[in-house]
Amino acid sequence: MDHNEKLLELEQLLRSYGRVALGFSGGVDSTFLARVLSRCMPEDALLVHLTTPLIGTPEQISFQAQRDTFGLPVLELKVNPLDAPEVAANPTDRCYHCKHLGFGRIVAEATARGYNTVIDGSNADDAGDYRPGMRAVDELGVRSPLLEAGWHKNEERELLRSWDIPVWNMPAGACLATRIPCGEALSREKLEVVRACEDYLRSLGLCQVRVRLADGVAQVTAAPEDLKRLEALGGMTRIIPELRAHGAEHINPEATPYVHGAMN
Repeated sequence: MDHNEKLLELEQLLRSYGRVALGFSGGVDSTFLARVLSRCMPEDALLVHLTTPLIGTPEQISFQAQRDTFGLPVLELKVNPLDAPEVAANPTDRCYHCKHLGFGRIVAEATARGYNTVIDGSNADDAGDYRPGMRAVDELGVRSPLLEAGWHKNEERELLRSWDIPVWNMPAGACLATRIPCGEALSREKLEVVRACEDYLRSLGLCQVRVRLADGVAQVTAAPEDLKRLEALGGMTRIIPELRAHGAEHINPEATPYVHGAMN
């Protein structure tokens, strides 16, 4: 099936939901869905964005840049998952509790405004990954049209590029809580150290980069091409003083390759 046929099927699926509220992060998946909704049902779609201490800077910047792009109404909700003990304690099912809290708020606000179906951006690539948050989504009755219709992120990127939407090559993101090992309590201070260090590394031109923080020790992980770029800039020797200036007191002197899901 070519992309045009698959796109038509996705549009039919979305229209079958009735009035739709999309959890819109600003990442690739939700941006793709926002664009499709603007094409097929602009009068019956709402974008809902959660602003939380856990969202990464690239996603927040992307949301702000795109919020008025699609001609759809936008609702921004401020939620602090760290106020929930079951999230702040950072258990292995933290994502379940966090997702239940966030999407529970979206469902309530959407229902109050007459949107009968809430959707998220989970896609077919997520089906085999460790994602306890998907259980919360199921419990709340949230639909995942990209997963249901078999869309993969590389397909979404291809179409976003053809539509000249800049986020087509946006690196995969994840909430900042994924930088802290499960079992180690989360705090706003830890998350802000992670954010500041990652923002600094991206300012150097690194794209797929993470700063893991375990027992107070910061570990830089990056994609192979970013590790090469880092070496060309002088390696960890150059950036350690800057990371310290951004709040990381203890730093592993060796950067390691980025592995998707390493903190699962």
